[in-house]
This record gives sequence, C-alpha cells and structure tokens, in this order.
Amino acid sequence: MKYLVGSIVTSLLLSILALSSVAQGQRSEQIIQANIPFDFAVGSRFYPAGHYSLVRSQPWQLELRDSEGRTLVNLLTQSVQTSTAPDRPKLVFSTEDRRHVLTQVWQENDAIGQQILQSKWGNDAVRKHSGDVQTAKAGSPR
Repeated sequence: MKYLVGSIVTSLLLSILALSSVAQGQRSEQIIQANIPFDFAVGSRFYPAGHYSLVRSQPWQLELRDSEGRTLVNLLTQSVQTSTAPDRPKLVFSTEDRRHVLTQVWQENDAIGQQILQSKWGNDAVRKHSGDVQTAKAGSPR
C-alpha cells in the first residue's frame, strides 16, 4: 500500500513538473523593433546606428539583436515602474560626451519597464547625466 501511494505521488509530481516546463516554454517573447539614429552603448559594448530588436524572453532578461536577428548581447535587467504606461514602446538613453547609453526599455501599455544593469562606465554616465535623456522610435513587430 505504501509503495502504491508513493508511486502515485511521484507520478503526480512528475506530471506537474512536465506541465510547468511546457507552459513556460510557450511563453511568448516580447519584441520591440527600433531604428536607433545614433551610435550607442549597452554595457561596455558600442553599436552603430541602425535597426535593432530588443527581445524580452524573461522578466529579467533582454536580448539585443541586429537587423538579421542575430543576438548581439544578453542583458540583465531589473524592474522599474511608472505611473503612466507609454502608449507605444520606448527606449531610453542617457547621454555623456555625445555617447548614448541604453538605460531603460518600456513595452507598449505596460507601466513596468526594464532598467538595464550597467557596467561601471554606464553607471557613471547615468549618474552624471540622468537628466539628459534621448529616446528612439520603437515599434512592435508587424
């Protein structure tokens, strides 16, 4: 009897684990496509002006992809909140000495955005010029 109960409990737990991994695998990615009109930095890397995609695959992770869909960098983020959700996707850049650093990413109609965890150089730029902000036109994929 103990063996039967143990095997039923084990089967149930394995089924729950299998279903939760399938459900997590079906979570859709959130994609923002942007034409960034200036050179910019993410972390310690610099990128030229151009067409990019930012893909949110997890609540704490973004991928920066080039125009051909290749992943350039994976970014760790933390949540940041606003009282008014943007009516379209928005990328926020801080500027220091004409260098633009990507600092925040906001999805359309979402009051919770993603603050990109910065390198030491990026943190210094954000601290020194937190009032000097650029935004880039971004849109959802069609």
